[in-house]
Amino acid sequence: MAANAPSRGRTITIWILRIFLAIVFLAVGTTKLTGTGNTIEYFAAIGWGQWFRYVTGVVDVIGAALTLVPRWSSFGATMVACSVGLGTLISVTVLRSNPAWGTPEMVALPLVLTLLAFGLAWITRKPPNTIS
Repeated sequence: MAANAPSRGRTITIWILRIFLAIVFLAVGTTKLTGTGNTIEYFAAIGWGQWFRYVTGVVDVIGAALTLVPRWSSFGATMVACSVGLGTLISVTVLRSNPAWGTPEMVALPLVLTLLAFGLAWITRKPPNTIS
């Protein structure tokens, strides 16, 4: 095994995280694109229009797919982390007084997903080329 090769446990952990996030964000993105699961009401509560639901749905689906491609995993994870991170931020600012969307539960899950996605982006990033 090469000196810089990742350990088997690390590789397995990364793939588990990739698959988990891909499944979650494929489901989330599909829900947004189809307008199911109260997404229409959520985006109406934000007040920015339904176009934003479609944009974030596309970002989620494309990001989910890219997390499964090792070369693009960091980029895909960053995409979904930004999408869900923005959702978290919206929940604690714009929707903070909304009884349906501003509750701690509506903040906790997106926050955890944001941290997991940024974690995957970090551990799968390509180190910068260094000149010695």
